[in-house]
Amino acid sequence: MALTCLTLVLATSCAPPLGRPSKSVLRVAETTAPTTLDPQGSGIFNDRFAWQLSYQCLLTTTADGSVRPELATRYRKSADGLHYTFSLRPGVRFHNGEPLTSSDVVYTFDRLRHSPDGIDDQMFPTLADTVAVDDHTVRFDLRKPDAGFTNNMANPLVWGCAILSKRAGESENLAANMVGTGPWAQKSYRANSELDLDRFDGYWGERTKTPRLTVLYVPNPSTQVSNLQAGQVDLIFPDASGVDSLRGDGRVAVERAPTDSTIFMQINNMTKPFDDIRVRTALALALDRDRLARQAYRGATRPSGYLPPSAEWAPKPGQLPHSAPDIRKARQLLAEAGYPNGFATSLMYISGYDVGTDDLVAAIQSQLAEVGIRARLDPLERGAWGDRLSAADYALSWNAQSYYSNPYQYVQPAEGRQGPVPRALRQELDTAMHATSDAEYRRALVAVEKEEARTVYPTLTLLATDMFVAYDKSLTGVSVPPSQSRTFLAQVRHG
Repeated sequence: MALTCLTLVLATSCAPPLGRPSKSVLRVAETTAPTTLDPQGSGIFNDRFAWQLSYQCLLTTTADGSVRPELATRYRKSADGLHYTFSLRPGVRFHNGEPLTSSDVVYTFDRLRHSPDGIDDQMFPTLADTVAVDDHTVRFDLRKPDAGFTNNMANPLVWGCAILSKRAGESENLAANMVGTGPWAQKSYRANSELDLDRFDGYWGERTKTPRLTVLYVPNPSTQVSNLQAGQVDLIFPDASGVDSLRGDGRVAVERAPTDSTIFMQINNMTKPFDDIRVRTALALALDRDRLARQAYRGATRPSGYLPPSAEWAPKPGQLPHSAPDIRKARQLLAEAGYPNGFATSLMYISGYDVGTDDLVAAIQSQLAEVGIRARLDPLERGAWGDRLSAADYALSWNAQSYYSNPYQYVQPAEGRQGPVPRALRQELDTAMHATSDAEYRRALVAVEKEEARTVYPTLTLLATDMFVAYDKSLTGVSVPPSQSRTFLAQVRHG
């Protein structure tokens, strides 16, 4: 019996044998199971794919980046930008039948202060207090103006802003049982194996197109592909090799979905020679984003600037300073900085993070060598890489960031990992934080991006990644947004 279970672990984490799905059930395979179902219990990106099926925020962000109401119908911002007052949507109920009131919102943000990964500091660093004005009105008091506050309150991945039921939070184990307000209500969960959800008939909004959703956690990508081809699951998110395996299968549709997840190079300007802007500029001019996009991740990337690709109001990568490769100029700048023959350095990254990363750092190494920068590749285990990055014990480092609903977080310096923020950049950042309208906020963020590109600080953003979705052609409504949010599954149905 033990040997049988071991075999299944390698394929499906001891999940039961899959049968051919019923049209009343949408069966989706995910690679990574959540470490917790508590939406305040983890900072891991993949955990959020489960949370967003059941939880919602006061606001949300659409695929085009627009903020719109969700559990709140509207909000008012005070003239000084220090107070935001939200009106809660009437008639909203949690999956346990309890009505949504301002006490639930206050409970949510009071509890968030104790999140183990410091989610409150990352998402709401300026939040001072949450106050229930009445049963359906809640006020957020900030310590200082924060123009990105509503963007963070509108995260479609529900990270940091998921509204909890006070009663459920005080009486149930939220790590194993989700009690939200969303269109799907949790039916059961077997850790590392299967999450079952039913359509929530008490949902305040549009009901799910399928009565039941089953998420199967299948760590082996090739097993996911086999299950899709056998009709045992309806939809998967394959890697590039899985896409190759599915080519030519007339029963399966495969689509490429651009995301706002980006890959960048962290530059430690507290170490020589990167404290010299001429060296950092030479580094930027040595890298060809178009070539990198072709050489790494099997072409499933696009050149990117600092701000996310879905931000249509932001400059295109080629419109930013030092964005076009110029080998001659790079060599000239290195000579002016005292390195006519180049120099040796190191580039650290997470070993085995994925095949695309291994290809990318090799391509970066080759391009830097063309201007005389000899970068030794330094593969590290994830923990060691994170420790060295936090301690600023590096020269160059590969890095990646997932989706942010607040574009400010794409351009925010990682203070402590690099030198002090230059005065001109600090002024641009402060202007953005004090913006009084969306248009002003966006103009300020563009100014920040251009200043960071000009000084090649604090990072050098290179690429935005794409993902793939493969599904039975009988399905309709499949549309993955740039955030990678799985909320689109509520609109998917069998034909």
